[in-house]
Amino acid sequence: MHMVFKKFKFNPLTGGKGLFSANFLHRLAPKKTRFAAVDIGSREIKALEISTADGSPEVTAFGRLETPAGALGDVLDGEALINALNEVMLASGIEVKEVIATISGDRVITRHVKVPVMPEKELEAAVKFEAEKFIPLPLDELIIRYINLGEIDSGDEKKLNLLLAAVPTTFVYDYYSIFAGAGLVMAAIDLQPVCLWRVFSGWEASAAGDGTVGIMDIGASTTQFLVVDNGDLQFARTLPVGGNLLTRSLAENYGLEFDQAQRMKEEEGELLGSKEAVDYAAPGAMQMDFSLRDGLSELIREIRRSLEFYAVQENAPAIERFIISGGTSKLKGFREFFAEAMEVPVGFGNPGISGLPGDEQEEFPFDQAFAVVLGTALREVID
Repeated sequence: MHMVFKKFKFNPLTGGKGLFSANFLHRLAPKKTRFAAVDIGSREIKALEISTADGSPEVTAFGRLETPAGALGDVLDGEALINALNEVMLASGIEVKEVIATISGDRVITRHVKVPVMPEKELEAAVKFEAEKFIPLPLDELIIRYINLGEIDSGDEKKLNLLLAAVPTTFVYDYYSIFAGAGLVMAAIDLQPVCLWRVFSGWEASAAGDGTVGIMDIGASTTQFLVVDNGDLQFARTLPVGGNLLTRSLAENYGLEFDQAQRMKEEEGELLGSKEAVDYAAPGAMQMDFSLRDGLSELIREIRRSLEFYAVQENAPAIERFIISGGTSKLKGFREFFAEAMEVPVGFGNPGISGLPGDEQEEFPFDQAFAVVLGTALREVID
């Protein structure tokens, strides 16, 4: 399975297959030891650099900046994003100019398809045929790539489990222009589920370990849900919900503007745990708990729908535990709340790489909000 990912390059400029001349020159050039990644999320832009100069990956620089309001609308605000990229790269101290990027989950269409086992050279035609059935947009307006997740048993025959990914062509090249405007070369675009797989399973200090593990990365506007079975990525889905549901609930219950509610969630937000804690909680704490749970109800409904969809997949193993990441996972009491809702153990993933971004709270040795960008930076290290 790991070899499958080593072959996969989600690169809109080379078609994901690489160019002979580029590969040839790569072999002649000095081996790179510094790799940088940028994740432009709906709430924050994060940048991170990894060095392998000492043999093992080490995070040598990182930074974050609030995404400019309205910059990720239907039409990208190029000037605002260029300025923000310049600022975050300068503040982080990252000097590498060739970066790998991720695109917000709501911009990427992903679908699982199963096709008969066939030679790789025939997959392109099969993928196009399947994409026409599953993707509700004209294919000539999209860049489409796939990951071969390996063979699965399907009745009396084996099939290939493919993860298709499609991004609007115009959006990709607008992105490329924005990075170029900031003096950066966008070497590739990576898929967020694959980035999370690298962080929590692909990296040798695997947090996922053996068994079947669900990974939930809960961002501001979307949630990435993937299932890893004994180290192999089996399933991935993007949920159109995230921590903004909690923020909006706080805004409504407290009569605040969205930005004010966001600050309140980050600074004061806490979910009460046991019944005893609720019984003895102050009125203010109970109001906070009620407001957060009001927003969480919709999030949990969407997660359960995705779990039900996964469970009916052919030969889908039961999830034994969850790893949670993303900014929303850092909310006080969220891990306990999620474990109760899922009825299986839930923990935070720690990749165990030197220099990781930490968190002011001791319970977070690794700032879970950096999971996606860390996995993006690991792309060249693992692949």
